[in-house]
Amino acid sequence: MARPQDTRPEVVASATDLEQVARTLAEKLFGPAGPAWGTTFEDLEELVVQVGRTVSRELLRQALQKQAAGPVPADRQPCPGCQQSTPPTDPEPRILATRVGDAEWNEPAADCSRCRRTFFPSVGESGD
Repeated sequence: MARPQDTRPEVVASATDLEQVARTLAEKLFGPAGPAWGTTFEDLEELVVQVGRTVSRELLRQALQKQAAGPVPADRQPCPGCQQSTPPTDPEPRILATRVGDAEWNEPAADCSRCRRTFFPSVGESGD
C-alpha cells in the first residue's frame, strides 16, 4: 500500500496545471485512445515512474540553475572561514545525487585569497 505523504502548498496550488501536464503527457505517450488493451499495470507503472523521474530531474535542474544565476545574497558573499570579502569567480559545474537521480547545474563560486580556498556561496559551513 502506498504511504501517505504531506503535500506541499505549492503542489496543491499547482494541481490544475499539473493535471494538464499529465493529460498532455498521457496523450503524447499513449495517443487519444489511451494505452492499448493488454498493457500490464506493471508496464504502465514503470513508464510513469520513469517519466516522473525525468520530469523531476529536469524541474530540479531548471530550478537550481535559475537560483544559481541570480545574485548571491550579501550574507553569502564573504568567505565562510575568515569573513573576508571575496570576488566571484566563474561558475563551476556541480553534481549532487538526489532521490530522482543526479542534479547538475553551474554553481556560483568565489575565491578567498586569505584562506586560499574556493567556496560556493550557496553552501554554508558544515552544519549550516
